[in-house]
Amino acid sequence: MDFFNSRAMAFTIEGLSLRMLTFSGKKIENWYSIPLNPNSVKDGLVVSPDVVGRVIAEGIQENGVSCSSALAALPSTGAASQVLTLPRLKGNKLGEMVVREVKRLMPGAADVDYVYWQPIADGFAKSQKQSVYALAVPRSNVINMVETCGSAGIKLKGLELRPFALARAVNCTNGIIVHGEVDGSEIVIVDKSVPGLFRNIPVKDDKPSAEVAWQNLIRELPFTIDYYNRSHHDSAITAETPIYISGGLTLDPEASPRLAQATGGRKVERVEPPPWCPENFPLEQYLVNVGLMLKGKW
Repeated sequence: MDFFNSRAMAFTIEGLSLRMLTFSGKKIENWYSIPLNPNSVKDGLVVSPDVVGRVIAEGIQENGVSCSSALAALPSTGAASQVLTLPRLKGNKLGEMVVREVKRLMPGAADVDYVYWQPIADGFAKSQKQSVYALAVPRSNVINMVETCGSAGIKLKGLELRPFALARAVNCTNGIIVHGEVDGSEIVIVDKSVPGLFRNIPVKDDKPSAEVAWQNLIRELPFTIDYYNRSHHDSAITAETPIYISGGLTLDPEASPRLAQATGGRKVERVEPPPWCPENFPLEQYLVNVGLMLKGKW
């Protein structure tokens, strides 16, 4: 479906809230943030589809939201990705080999996860090898979101992991995206235009707070960058690769200095609003929604 020619809604569940953005083409029309009962979500995932679906339905009605379709994003909790080097096959044969390799490299994934894959451009153009980006997503995460939309009475036309929406919105060749929320953070390492690694770091606390989220993020971010570089010898991530920040934690005036200090002085950049953004639009808090919107065709 081409969303550049129709009105639609993009929504996410993060920061213990429902964030809805309505748009038509590249025109952002309205945006809303609605608090959620903490018992209805866990680690950014819906655990009570009927409860969250009711909140979505009420939000649509109370705000007079009119749209033909909805897009949604999921946190990367439980998901895994891998770049595979495979023989140059096509169609069903390639798909069968991808599933076999995912099952071999990510034990159990093919049985409890949905497996998605896509060939990517690489240096094997004239050889018998090719690179394939494989992604495994827990079935329960997807099913709960589908049931949530059913409870809300809306048509779900597209569902994507949060790291891919963030990478599209930031649009960098190489970068470290840190999307911080009170209930958890998403770290995405974009290497040669591909999300080479992503991690969701939930706040395991009965009463999530921004400070606990910051502590988790500052502890895990340097380790994640180091781990990626040690396990990817051809990594283009260097000491000069910037960090891009978004999410509710960016409301902290010390957000950039804290991340720079935690990563040995790395440059920290805010995402520049595109020229078509409304003047008062809180881009950093709705960056995932914008990333969904920018995909255009689903």
